Amino acid sequence: MTGQADADDTASDHAGTGDGAACDVGLVETLRHERENVARLTAEDGAFAVACRETGTSPEPIDGATFGTFEHAERARDAARRYRAVLRSLDPGLERYELAVCTADATDGTLTQVRQRTDRRRANGVPESRQTVTLTGEGGDEWLRVENGPVVHLAGPDALLDDELVTRQLESGLGTR
Repeated sequence: MTGQADADDTASDHAGTGDGAACDVGLVETLRHERENVARLTAEDGAFAVACRETGTSPEPIDGATFGTFEHAERARDAARRYRAVLRSLDPGLERYELAVCTADATDGTLTQVRQRTDRRRANGVPESRQTVTLTGEGGDEWLRVENGPVVHLAGPDALLDDELVTRQLESGLGTR
């Protein structure tokens, strides 16, 4: 599935090259259309969000948006990919994000959980998956990414836990078996 999305993204990177003035109008219309698609799919207090699976960043046009269903979040993710591909055709240096649907979280930061199937199988024959959890704070450089690591609590009943408590949990080895 990711391969097809990347192919669509790359194909969109090359869309609209040609006659300058006509091209610009088409690009602007595409940007407007995709932004409206995301807005139409957005649901206040939705259970799903779209974020970069590496950093947890939700770039324009999906920043701060939540969606009521997984399907709506997938459609918004695809619209955001097309939107960013058009922007990238104008600015090839635009930062790339590997966007994925995730659960929305109501903490001060953003918690993104992504589970991907791998080609490997466990000893009992069950397909092996890779789980990535990314926690981002309010600042652009505040994020923690854990891949297939021990399960630790990052938030208490009222707020995010401080670094010392998270470190103690990681060092305790309770999550490994």
